[in-house]
Amino acid sequence: MEFLNIKKSMLNSAKAKLDQHKALGQHSRLSIFQVAQLLDFVSGKSESNQIPKELFLEETFSLN
Repeated sequence: MEFLNIKKSMLNSAKAKLDQHKALGQHSRLSIFQVAQLLDFVSGKSESNQIPKELFLEETFSLN
C-alpha cells in the first residue's frame, strides 16, 4: 500500500512539473529529454515504469 502512495505522489509531482513546464513555455528549465521522460512516466510508456530521481530534484536545469 505504501508503494502505491509513493508512486501516486511521484505521478502527481511529474504532472505538476509538466504543467509548470507548459506554463513557463520557452522559459522552462527542463530539457526536451527531461520532458520526454516525464511524459513517458505519466503515460505509463516508460519501459521500466520508473523515473530517474534527478527529475525530482529542485535544481534541475537545461543545457538548451
